[in-house]
Amino acid sequence: MNHFKSKFKPIGIVLTIVLLLVSTSFQSASTAMIGTEQLLRAENNQGSRDYLRQLAVRQEIRDALIAQGVEPQEALRRVESLTDHEIELILHKIDDLAAGKGVIIFSMIVVGVTIFTVLLFNFTNITDVFP
Repeated sequence: MNHFKSKFKPIGIVLTIVLLLVSTSFQSASTAMIGTEQLLRAENNQGSRDYLRQLAVRQEIRDALIAQGVEPQEALRRVESLTDHEIELILHKIDDLAAGKGVIIFSMIVVGVTIFTVLLFNFTNITDVFP
């Protein structure tokens, strides 16, 4: 009997390790109810994704993408890889942005800084702007 135990002990250890490895590698599946809000959000996000695809196909958008160095096919692949949350953020920003928004404020700041610089240089006698 001792001869039998000593011969099959290494085999038993190997089989035990293999069975532990096999039994711990599987994960159990979980199920849950899907709420109506989740389904509506998924449907809405698909519509939003379609809207972004339609924007990427428009000629003026394609020209702007090419001017920025982005191929239109690459832009479509990027739209496909966005998460639902990212698409929602993009659509909210597109709706909020106005064409040329902030140009007037930017130009007023540039003019103000230019006038301040000219006056500063004139009063410190660095340059003789107004002789």
